[in-house]
Parts: sequence; structure tokens; C-alpha cells
Amino acid sequence: MRVGRTLTHHFEIETRQYDLLGIDLGEGARRRMIIFGAVVILLWVALLFPFIGVPQKPTVSLYVVPPFVITAFGWRPGKFHERRRRVTEWALAVRYALRAHRPIIGLGARAADKSEYLPWRERVSTRKVADLAKARITPEWEREVVVELDPRVRAGADITVNQRARLLGSDHVQRVSRRTTSGKRPE
Repeated sequence: MRVGRTLTHHFEIETRQYDLLGIDLGEGARRRMIIFGAVVILLWVALLFPFIGVPQKPTVSLYVVPPFVITAFGWRPGKFHERRRRVTEWALAVRYALRAHRPIIGLGARAADKSEYLPWRERVSTRKVADLAKARITPEWEREVVVELDPRVRAGADITVNQRARLLGSDHVQRVSRRTTSGKRPE
């Protein structure tokens, strides 16, 4: 299978908002990010309002900080797919953990049976979650540096390769083409 690589960066043209409620935003904020942030704030306030009530002085940060963090980090380009936003990757990861991918059988000729789905334990690594909960995983900056051995030391005995280069000129190619078209072998 061939893999194509795009070496040029795609164009990303977005409209920007330079002024918001009389406040100058400098170079401007992306309008889609502002709309996304507004939706996140509305959903967050709707989620917290029944539990906490009207924001008081001690709870204002609980109302403001999480939507701001979700908007700031979620609107960045994705780690694995540069054209996706991180929020999309987060949503797909949650969906995969909860539902898994639906297997396609016979190009959609029949629906997949429940037994053909990946079990939850295979989709979500419970060992990683348990290690994180028990704080067994050491941070990367505290891990010891593992020095790789020279691959020639770990390899087995040397092998010999008998290859010879052959240069085929145009006269040889013409003889072969005559041979295949006439059915006779030229001399």
C-alpha cells in the first residue's frame, strides 16, 4: 500500500473578531473559537447551576476556569491529526472507550453481532488507570536513561550476500523486444 505525504501546509482562513463589547482584542480572536467557548461556558454553567446555584465570590473561579481551560487547550490543533482540534480527538477517544468502533462485515451486508465488538477491557487499558491511581508510573523526567546497545552486538553471525550488478544497455533491450515479438531468438 502506498502512503502519500503532503509536504505543504494547508490554508486555514478564519475570520477574527477585533472588538468585543467595546474591548480591543489586539490581533483578534478567532470567531469559531469564541463561539466554541461560549457554548462550553453555557453548558458548564447549566451543569453547575443546579448543584452550586448562583455564582458567589468563592465559586466564581469554578464557573470560569474549567471552560476557559477546555477552550484554550481544546481549540489547539490535534496531536495526531493536525487538521482536527483536540476537542474532536478527546470526543473520539471517549466515544471509542464507551462504544468502540462498529465492525463492518461484508461491506455492510450484515450488521455486526455484539460478540464481534471489542470488549471494554481491550479498549481501555485498565492497567494504566490502576498505575496512575496508585502513582506507580514515574514521570518521564525522572526515569533513568536507557542506553541502547549497538545492534551489531546483539545480532547473530554475519551473513554473506552474493549480488552482482548487471547493466543492461539499449542493444540488449532491443534484442529482448525482438525475441518476444517474433517468437525467434536473435543471434
